[in-house]
Amino acid sequence: MKHRVKQVLNGERPVVTSPASDLPPEFLKRLEHIVAPDDQNLIKSFMAQPRPMSIRLTDATLNIDEVSDALRDVGYEPSKIPWMPEALLLTPADRSLVREVDYYQRGSIFIQSLSSMAAVEAMQIQPGHDVLDCCAAPGGKTSLMRYRQKGKGILVANDLSRRRLQKLKSVLEQHRITRVDLQAQAAETLGGSHANCFDRVLLDAPCSGEGRFHVSNPSSWADWETGKIRRLCKLQQRLLRSALQTLRPGGVLIYATCTLAPEENEVVLAKVMANPPVQVELERVELDCPGLRAAHGSWDGQDFPDWMSLACRIVPEQGMTPFFMARIRRI
Repeated sequence: MKHRVKQVLNGERPVVTSPASDLPPEFLKRLEHIVAPDDQNLIKSFMAQPRPMSIRLTDATLNIDEVSDALRDVGYEPSKIPWMPEALLLTPADRSLVREVDYYQRGSIFIQSLSSMAAVEAMQIQPGHDVLDCCAAPGGKTSLMRYRQKGKGILVANDLSRRRLQKLKSVLEQHRITRVDLQAQAAETLGGSHANCFDRVLLDAPCSGEGRFHVSNPSSWADWETGKIRRLCKLQQRLLRSALQTLRPGGVLIYATCTLAPEENEVVLAKVMANPPVQVELERVELDCPGLRAAHGSWDGQDFPDWMSLACRIVPEQGMTPFFMARIRRI
């Protein structure tokens, strides 16, 4: 089935001219209750058109204007990202072109979603911070964390899958990043093995991945069901409780997912914050990126505390992809 999508360049909102009817009907029905009508159109458009493409410079010595010129030479129109000075949004969203660029072949630029970059920026990492990436593979966010540390401080990158850790190791080598402690253990155990160790923690939790659904790729939702959402909600609570215990007093954790399901976002936060393993408080996610929305105040008959509005959702505007983030500080 062909989906007619009018794509507007230069960061304007795309307009859906045909519904994303190939997506699971139950998902589309839930979407009506999860987001406002205008944002539904944004999300359906996002799921029916080519994915936005953004790159990040991995070499601090590079000049972004020179990189932009090289990308123009192969057919791109790069746009600078005000809130992320090392990044560029590229049109058209054709990954094959970027591989022709010498900077890419040298590993000096890296294809990465803007929302993934935003999750690291929300951590506000400073040189000397000790940092944990709980579910780290495939490695783009880990790479950016080390970039923000400027080589100072401990960085532990954990992933349960050794195969995925090999991919992460390859990414770090490509970016010439060293002194990252790679570990392969269940993230639920980190609170015991690494208690009180870190100034900054990212838990980009395993999720149902609704923000990655696409009408051209039925495998992107092949195993989606509400039962899976409920199972993931329980896992995410365990992961978050464990990750909070790895924080030092004063440390900050970012909880993130790339799904729209409130059960995996606001519900997880509400349940863990009602009985946290250490004393914590929610802080506002301080980002200047487009597409930010406040987290939901209620879901399925459950009203959340007022502090839930400090967490945020991201809708697909100006190259952003669907995301959820909450910033939690240990006190």
